Amino acid sequence: MENLKIEGFIWIESSEGLRIGKGRALLLEYIEKSGSIAEAARQIKIPYRKAWNMIKEMNKNNSEALVIKTIGGKDGGSSELTKEGKRLLLEYKRLSNKFIQFKKEQI
Repeated sequence: MENLKIEGFIWIESSEGLRIGKGRALLLEYIEKSGSIAEAARQIKIPYRKAWNMIKEMNKNNSEALVIKTIGGKDGGSSELTKEGKRLLLEYKRLSNKFIQFKKEQI
């Protein structure tokens, strides 16, 4: 018999659209670590515009915003995950870890 394995990734979506997947989860993680959308985009090697569009879409597809942005000021702006953003990221990680375990146990 061939060497078979299960591959794939988990994503969470609603009737409004994609809420979170692997790339979006990574973006949220780096925003949480750095407090900056620009820095998070640099870390995961995507353009700032793409990162910002991902955030706008996630915020639109959820009942509550996941990321809030503070503009400018003396020390510059910042971004942070909301309580809902942190909750969704944790839920995604939990489901993703379960799927990884499932893949290891099958076939």
